[in-house]
Amino acid sequence: MMLIFDGVLQVRYVMRCIFGDPRKAPPPLEKLSPEATVSFLWKGEGSFVEELLKCIAPHIEEDILKDLKFKIHSHDPSNSVDIQKELRKSLLWYVVRTSSLS
Repeated sequence: MMLIFDGVLQVRYVMRCIFGDPRKAPPPLEKLSPEATVSFLWKGEGSFVEELLKCIAPHIEEDILKDLKFKIHSHDPSNSVDIQKELRKSLLWYVVRTSSLS
C-alpha cells in the first residue's frame, strides 16, 4: 500500500513540475477504445505482439517465424463485430501458440 501512495506522490510531483498546479494537468492515464487497444497490442511497429515476435525471433527457425507471423495476422481482431471478445480470443491463441514453441 505504501508503494502505491509513494507512486501517487511521484506522479503529483511530476505534474506539479510540468503544469504548476496538478489539478490543471490532464489525467496521466486514459482509457483506450477497443480499436486503439487492438492497434496498441496487435498492429504495427512497436505493438506488443511485434515486440514479442522480435524477442522470440532469434530463438526459432525462420520458416517457423514466417508461419507464426502469417497466423498472427490471420487472427487480427480489428475487423470483427465484437472487438473486445475477439481480442481476448486472439491474445489467448497467441499465448498458447508461442508457449508451445519452446
